[in-house]
Amino acid sequence: MGTLFGKRGHDWTKMLGSGKLFTENCMKGIEEEVIKSNSHTVMQFDRERFCFLVQETVHHSDGRPTTHYNVDLQNLTCECGRFQTFHVPCSHVIAACSSIRQDYSVYIADVFKVVNVFKVYEESFIGIPTETSWPQYEGDTLFHNDRMRRNKKGRPNSCRIRTEMDNAEKEKRRCGICREIGHMRRKCPTRPGPST
Repeated sequence: MGTLFGKRGHDWTKMLGSGKLFTENCMKGIEEEVIKSNSHTVMQFDRERFCFLVQETVHHSDGRPTTHYNVDLQNLTCECGRFQTFHVPCSHVIAACSSIRQDYSVYIADVFKVVNVFKVYEESFIGIPTETSWPQYEGDTLFHNDRMRRNKKGRPNSCRIRTEMDNAEKEKRRCGICREIGHMRRKCPTRPGPST
């Protein structure tokens, strides 16, 4: 973990110095959505509530038929659901923003900013000291409960709640030949012997 954080911290320091605002993965996804948005048409626009009706005109590779979607920039929603799920503008939001000449990047969540990702890896791990230099522990000692351990082999224990049906007396077993109680087939007195 310490090695990983050291490497990632070094990588994101270089990324921060490059002057990029958003992460590469975020910008790659945005570029794909911008290409899709070029084929959309904004049908309606409510200037007071910033609501749009965006019509798709080209079938895309995801298998959906072309249809229209309502985009609400005030409440940050699009009927396709991707805008709310990924917190990155979908192609419908980008088309709506371009129709009113607004920068769509204001709708990208702060979590995709290089500055915020850098903060994750900013701190580094200190090496764990040797066990001889650890301070003496003066707290409770915990032990595991063997009864809570799951049995690895054998038939599982039944956890079914038993009812009066389960407590009914079992009928005594009878012999398969003479149907009498008290013995089984191999010890039946009426069993025919070996042929002579």
